[in-house]
Amino acid sequence: MKIENLSIGIVCGGFSNEREISLKGAQSIHQTLVEKNINSRLIDIKDKNEMHDEKVYQGIDFALVMIHGKGGEDGEVQEFLSSLNIKFSGSDILGLKNSYDKVLTKQIWCENKINTPQYVSDIFDWSDLPDFLKKASKLVIKPSKEGSSLGVSIIKNNSENFSKAIKHAKKYEGTPIIEEFIPGRELTISVLGNLICDPIEIEAQEEFYNFEAKYNRTDTSYSFPVFAEDKLAKLKKLSKNAFDLLGCDKWGRVDLIEYEEKFYFIEVNTVPGMTETSLVPKSAEKEGLNFFELIKKIIIDSIDN
Repeated sequence: MKIENLSIGIVCGGFSNEREISLKGAQSIHQTLVEKNINSRLIDIKDKNEMHDEKVYQGIDFALVMIHGKGGEDGEVQEFLSSLNIKFSGSDILGLKNSYDKVLTKQIWCENKINTPQYVSDIFDWSDLPDFLKKASKLVIKPSKEGSSLGVSIIKNNSENFSKAIKHAKKYEGTPIIEEFIPGRELTISVLGNLICDPIEIEAQEEFYNFEAKYNRTDTSYSFPVFAEDKLAKLKKLSKNAFDLLGCDKWGRVDLIEYEEKFYFIEVNTVPGMTETSLVPKSAEKEGLNFFELIKKIIIDSIDN
C-alpha cells in the first residue's frame, strides 16, 4: 500500500475538553504530509451533527482519527466511518470502548490478572470506602471517561479532601474512580503495530503528569531508562498483553507505574497526542522513525490489518 495514492482526511478537533490539543497535533501531521506531496486535508469536527454528516467525509479514502476523548476514543466517529465504508486509523470499536471507559479497563485487567492499582467506582462518600482504601495514606480520584489527566486529584486520604476530589472529578465525563496511590516512577510505552517501543520515563515538576505538565510546562523531563534485557523484554510483553486484552490494536500508548520491582498498569490511550512534545513521536524517534515515517506506519498498519 502506497500512501501517496490515498486521499487522507485528518479527522480532528471534536467536542471534548481536549479539542485544542487535537487540532495542534492534526496540524503537525497535515503539514508533514503536504510537504511530502500527499493528498491530505484537515476535517475539523465541531459538534455531533458535523461528525455524523456524510458530506464532511466526501472524497477521502482513509480517515486518520486524531480526536481525543469523547467522540474520538469512545468509538463514535469510527462507527460512523464504518457505516460509510471508510477505513480509519487505530483500534476497532471494541478496543475503543474498553479502553475509553477506565472502569471497563480495570474490570478486564483484573479478570486477566494484569497488575493495576486497587480501585472502586460509584462511591461518593468517604465513609463508604472499603477498608483497603480507607487505610491508604493517599488516593487517586479521577473521572472514568476523560483524558489528558483532566479531573484527576491525588489527595492525602481524609473525608474533606475526598469530597473535594469527588466534586472535581464529577465535572468531567464518566463516574469517579478511586484508586490506591502508587508512588513509583511514571512510564509509558508506545505500541506501533508489532513494534513495541522502549519505555519513556516521565518526570513532572507538578505533583504528577497532569494537563499542565503535559502541555504547558517546559520543565517536564523525558528519558529512556536503562533496563536489564530480560526485564525490558518482560515489560514490553506485559504492556502488549495489557493492550491486546482490551481489544486494542494498530497503535496506541500504555501508561504504567513501576514501584518496588512491580509494574502497575494505569490506562491505554488509543488516540495519543501527536504534537511536537508528545510521547509517541519521541518513542518512534528512539526506534529510528522520523515523524513522517511514524505517520506512514500508523496509516499502513491500519489499512493492512
